Amino acid sequence: MNRFLPCLVSVLLLGACARQEANVAPSATVDPSPRHLRIVWTEQPATHAIVSWTTMSPTTKNVVHYDTVSRGGDAAAYQFRVEASRNGTITLRAEDRKEGVPPGWYHHAELEGLSPSSRVYLAVESDGVLTEERYFITAPADDRPFKLLSGGDSRMGGEKPRYAGRTPHIDRQAMNRRMAELLEENPDLLAMVHGADWCTTADWRHLYWWFEDNEILRAADGRLLPFIVSRGNHDEGIGFQENFWLGDITDANSAAYYFTTLISPKTALITLNTEISVAGDQLEFLEEQLAELRPAQRWLLVQYHRPAYPVAKDFNEHTFARVRQTWSPLFEKFNVDLVLESDGHVLKRTVPIRNNAFAADGIVYIGEGGLGVPQRKPRPNLWFVEPPGFAASAHHVWLLSFTAEMLRMEAIGIDGKVLDQHTLAPRQ
Repeated sequence: MNRFLPCLVSVLLLGACARQEANVAPSATVDPSPRHLRIVWTEQPATHAIVSWTTMSPTTKNVVHYDTVSRGGDAAAYQFRVEASRNGTITLRAEDRKEGVPPGWYHHAELEGLSPSSRVYLAVESDGVLTEERYFITAPADDRPFKLLSGGDSRMGGEKPRYAGRTPHIDRQAMNRRMAELLEENPDLLAMVHGADWCTTADWRHLYWWFEDNEILRAADGRLLPFIVSRGNHDEGIGFQENFWLGDITDANSAAYYFTTLISPKTALITLNTEISVAGDQLEFLEEQLAELRPAQRWLLVQYHRPAYPVAKDFNEHTFARVRQTWSPLFEKFNVDLVLESDGHVLKRTVPIRNNAFAADGIVYIGEGGLGVPQRKPRPNLWFVEPPGFAASAHHVWLLSFTAEMLRMEAIGIDGKVLDQHTLAPRQ
């Protein structure tokens, strides 16, 4: 048996080397570089923001360095720093692995005590690797003109498999370029109000490519456009909660994704969630917020995903009917100025509606999601989009301009043309 010992030793040594190589190999591909940098607004965007990003390997030091003046990405020069308060492994499903999407880790940090109407310059660091410097602008604390973008349904559609890694999402990329141009052209553009259905699912194989495509949506000087987040029927997986975190200030409702954003002293936006009960706690929240906000706000808006007045889908479908029967009466009772909807994959602006009929003092509903998903045709003979309403099959984003005298809405197409426009006067 002794003659087998050299062979046995050789085999054991080779095995040990192989195990050592297996343990070492991953370190050769470790990439702590921060990616997918984005800003999220919740309740008080004049003084608070959430900074979120991804790394492609686990990291232990995750920090946002920030200041009110540019520091050119020199970490030591920034006046303020905050560590990420939430970090974790992004859930991978079998289909994610099958499609070869790289593993990811999420990171979220809260910036508090910010100054209103100010540039916030920032560089994100993960394990010693920094991003290039970016910046965003906080919401105002005074009554000044400003603009918002509104739109939804940036997911894929059409024939399966709906996977952007295999089939690049050309229309979503084009809409991101259009929004980047609008950001360049409008220095008073503050944020993007996203009407949900960000991806085909909330699984990582879809979110990863959404984040990759979102890299397009920035100005040439590094300015980022914050998101006001809502949740839709395609956003129900755990990946959505991992990657779109609302922070501690909304912990009571963050899993439900309904909250109020005070965009300025005279403008408020209520975000609702059509994917949970539209009654119960959420209805109570809505009524309390409307009663509190309406007396003080010149402009009072509501956003959610599934429409009360659908243009492409069945008018009597259960969720649409429930929204119409449960929320619309409150919109009318408290005279909401504008409602933002998505889900239908079509462009629409309704006539002003009260008690399910045209009324000059009614509620206008716009939408229905054109940020890249294939567009449907509006159903014919719908009274609520007959002139002076509007409906069309077209990719679009809404540009909303707020002043003391009017709220102007323009539907901007994928080619930059204005597809529809309308103005509202203040109710009070």
